[in-house]
Amino acid sequence: MKKHLPFFLFLLMLSGLLPGGVRQAWATQFVGGDLTYASLGSNQYRVTLHYYQDCSGVLPNPFTLACRNGACGSTATLTAPLVQQGPIETGNPFCAALSVTPCQGPAGLPNYQVFTYAATVTLPPGQWTLSTLSAARPAMTSTAAGDLYVEATLDNRNTGAGAAVANNSPQFAAPDGPVQYVCWQQPTTLTLPATEADGDSLVYSLAAPLQACNTPVTYLTPSNGSVLAPIAGGSAPCFFAFSGVPSGGIGSVYSSAYPIQLGLDTLGSCPMRTGLLRQLRFNAQARTISFTPGIYNAPNGSISANRYQLAMLVTEYRRINGVRRVIGTVRREITLVVANCNGNRPPNPVAVGGSINLIDTTRIVVRTCSYTRVELNFTDPDNLLMPSANQHLTVTMPPNINTDATLFGTGDVGTFTLTGNGSTNPRGVFLFQPSPTAEGRIIRFNMKIEDDACPIKGVQNRVVDIRIFRGNYAVIMPFVPPPLCQGASMVLQGQILRSDSVRNFTTNTSQLQPYAYQWTATAGGNGLPAATNTRNIAVNPTVTTRYYLRVTPTQGYTTGCGDTTSVLVRVRPGVATPVITRNGQTLTSSYATGNQWYLNGQPIPGATGQSIAATASGIYTVQTVVAGPSGSCTSPVSAPLTVLSALRPLPGSSLSVAPNPTPDGRLRVTLNGYNQPVTLTVLDALGRRVIEAQLAAPNPQGTTQELNLSNGSPGLYLLQVRTATSLEIRRIVRE
Repeated sequence: MKKHLPFFLFLLMLSGLLPGGVRQAWATQFVGGDLTYASLGSNQYRVTLHYYQDCSGVLPNPFTLACRNGACGSTATLTAPLVQQGPIETGNPFCAALSVTPCQGPAGLPNYQVFTYAATVTLPPGQWTLSTLSAARPAMTSTAAGDLYVEATLDNRNTGAGAAVANNSPQFAAPDGPVQYVCWQQPTTLTLPATEADGDSLVYSLAAPLQACNTPVTYLTPSNGSVLAPIAGGSAPCFFAFSGVPSGGIGSVYSSAYPIQLGLDTLGSCPMRTGLLRQLRFNAQARTISFTPGIYNAPNGSISANRYQLAMLVTEYRRINGVRRVIGTVRREITLVVANCNGNRPPNPVAVGGSINLIDTTRIVVRTCSYTRVELNFTDPDNLLMPSANQHLTVTMPPNINTDATLFGTGDVGTFTLTGNGSTNPRGVFLFQPSPTAEGRIIRFNMKIEDDACPIKGVQNRVVDIRIFRGNYAVIMPFVPPPLCQGASMVLQGQILRSDSVRNFTTNTSQLQPYAYQWTATAGGNGLPAATNTRNIAVNPTVTTRYYLRVTPTQGYTTGCGDTTSVLVRVRPGVATPVITRNGQTLTSSYATGNQWYLNGQPIPGATGQSIAATASGIYTVQTVVAGPSGSCTSPVSAPLTVLSALRPLPGSSLSVAPNPTPDGRLRVTLNGYNQPVTLTVLDALGRRVIEAQLAAPNPQGTTQELNLSNGSPGLYLLQVRTATSLEIRRIVRE
């Protein structure tokens, strides 16, 4: 289990492994700077220097800008004085309750101030290094004293078409102070973004501060090798072993990758525990540095024993004539001061429902065309204790978040509102409804939450990462339809799997989103119904067909927000119609299995074999179920076969039907010699009963019964004249 060992850290200090004592007074107080530039056209550039100084230092001497077109050893091509611009800006790392002057901090914790200088120079096409130098860099815990050298580069050589490259360097965000007080044993994230006006690609990397061209500062050694020290307490001996890191590795000396000593974690158990150096995490994509300061060189009265320095290098790439080329670099130096914040914890990372919270980033995924509401709840862990610390939280977001084209772009992506800022529980609301043109965008900006603890405010720096994806979710159910048999049908259902609402910015309300639907089929496909503009349709294809559904919202963003999806409906190969053969009174199907026999359109119970005996007169048909690898299908009904039984016409009787064929379906049946009840039945070609009439007491001398087939389809019909002892059949043709 990891744990902090205060006693062992004390032993390390005694052994000389941790920095202790006063190294050097902070005299010259030049703690860093950055150099940027902006194109004015015609190869003219406005170069800006930001210089950071401890408030206890003297005012700086004038700075000179040196512009060199060539290697480090070459003489400056031109120089220009850097002229101070505007008032001196003072940092704000301490609580407002302290009664101090603007550039004064509590005892032992000096404030800092920022000076801004500028010069205008003409730089013909070339590979330029812009720099300024001052012999005023103080010693720190991690680096020795030396010169303060601030540098930027510009490659404005010709593009090949005779024109020089015009470039604006990345600009560092003003709110991110160059001097950061960080709390001992508290998780810390530094955000170091830069904006870029030309659309170039930026690559971030940790770098060493420079004291001359291509010459980094001199890093110091935080430890003197290995140690084996006894751990007090317990009945059995227990030792702690820390062998350091091989020469040149992280921990052997400070470096750009290990710019601050973070302390140790312990592994293993007694009688031997092992020390493991904690690591600093650099996120180049989010442009953050995350760590937990584990070493605080307590109250020796000197800030220099807890002061470290690092630098962020930003390399700018542009594709010129098809080749990706470095066209410039800038770097910002950051000074870190580890302080004892007396247990004050930083505000909580804001938790957003549905987001992904990383160690330094809150990632939010939104969809184009869809309305999404995201709430942010800002809290402080010290306010949740009893009694509460009642610390007030101040949230800092980009002031132009709702209007900046690189952020929310005047509603093109959404809006942000913040309420209760400066209270114990501020709240923010994102209202997203990105337009279709915002698809694929990644919007990143910094969010800073700070409390008002004294003397040093607790700070939570986060990167908000908003990713915009295509927001259409039209689907067809079922996702994978089962294969259809010939002649079968299926219902396809259109569905929308997305937030079913739209934001009305005029009334600041949301409402249900209505949609329009349109179904189509692939070329050569079939089975669509007459109405194809409904959400659900029934299809009955005879061939395998892909059906497409186009769904279009009819309110809010309508252009570009429609979605098309499809589903493939497979049709099994057709099953051949069975054929009946007759041998006497035995009827046989052409299929060996799967048969069902019918008499006059009604299934014959148990008649499922290949053959049956026709024991009754009537119309026989058969239908067959054929099993296949993808399921079973039923065949069409066979052609009807008429079978007459042993019954014969009534002796001495006669039967006539007129007119036959009948042009209008009306006909007369005349019976002579019938003195028994008679049933007249008309069957169609499939054996289905069409007409049935009863003559309870026919006249033996002659009876006429009218039948009406006017509603029947043209074709062949059978007339059955049946008594208890006789049967006579006539074929009728309906024209």
